[in-house]
Amino acid sequence: SDTSNFESTNALNTATTVGQQQDGIIDRSAFNAYTQLRQIAEKYRIEDKLEVPQLVIVGETSTGKSMLVQNFLRFPCSFAQANIATRCPVAYRLRYNGVLKDGEIRFRESEGLKPENLADHLKDLMKHIEVEYKATGGFRIEPYVVEIESNKYTDFEIIDIPGLVGGDHNKDHREAVEKIAERYVRDSKFEIVQLKETTQLKHNSYGL
Repeated sequence: SDTSNFESTNALNTATTVGQQQDGIIDRSAFNAYTQLRQIAEKYRIEDKLEVPQLVIVGETSTGKSMLVQNFLRFPCSFAQANIATRCPVAYRLRYNGVLKDGEIRFRESEGLKPENLADHLKDLMKHIEVEYKATGGFRIEPYVVEIESNKYTDFEIIDIPGLVGGDHNKDHREAVEKIAERYVRDSKFEIVQLKETTQLKHNSYGL
């Protein structure tokens, strides 16, 4: 409607007058614009019309994928250690909840789970998948969903897929990981972020 369009424009104009103070990974003015637009969407009951950005993180093992995810989540979640690998896509669905207090994080899908327990929770899940899906290389193509709320999040989804292993001689392992990666890379609704080690970038610059 004209009213909602006017309010949306006004919200954006108001937000851009705020100083460029940084709050974590998003500019304060951009975050203020987001929260005001979300309030307008709730007022006119059109929340389902807001498009949620979806990001897929692709890269070989040990290229920093978990660190990038943690930057968005604002708390440690890495379970990477000896003999523990990502065995299925993990979909982190971040949701804005203005009712929560600063620093408060709530899990919607896994009741009772806390930020400090997430890494161990995922580690146990990956061990289980490795055994249960042994026939398919120890990997599962279906994602495991972690839905989290905070008053510092914008609605956003991050897909962390199993790392590609360069030179892996295990055919089942390699094919399973490539199949998972292809599923998301070929889906146009996802934005793709590929991580590489600096040594890889140097080799690429020389055509090696």
